[in-house]
Amino acid sequence: MIALLFLVYSLVEWYMAKRKTRAPREKWTMLILIIVLSTWNFVSVVNDKWFTPNHLILLLFGWMDRF
Repeated sequence: MIALLFLVYSLVEWYMAKRKTRAPREKWTMLILIIVLSTWNFVSVVNDKWFTPNHLILLLFGWMDRF
């Protein structure tokens, strides 16, 4: 449920930023980023074996806990 809330919030922010900026490349880059991250989040909620962002951070930087 929180993922849907953040998805709606990010799409509203994208819409507001789309009106303010004149660079079309930035607009579409942000929209693609929002769609990719939302899809990743949705798949991680549905599938227990899929990596969540926290799992990925622990895999990448978990070695730092030893120091």
